[in-house]
Amino acid sequence: MYICVCNAITERQVRASVDAGASTLSDLQFELGVATCCGCCADMAQEYLPGGRCSSVCNVQSVAMAVGPAVAAAVVEGGAPAANSFPIPLVAAA
Repeated sequence: MYICVCNAITERQVRASVDAGASTLSDLQFELGVATCCGCCADMAQEYLPGGRCSSVCNVQSVAMAVGPAVAAAVVEGGAPAANSFPIPLVAAA
């Protein structure tokens, strides 16, 4: 997926730059040229930096807590979630 259309910078390139040590938008701008033309991609590029939603490093426990306490307990303890414990109620179609 393209992150910066103006400079043809892909998600893969941004991830590689972050993995190599880029930690700020300025680092990405210097190394790749992302967000140096129109700037529309700046917010998306920042999501790949450490702490962003798309960063390649994630904490399993924090992800588990986002899906709900019942599922989180099963994930953290290494068990399987109970039947129909998905956070969105499942209903049969009429």
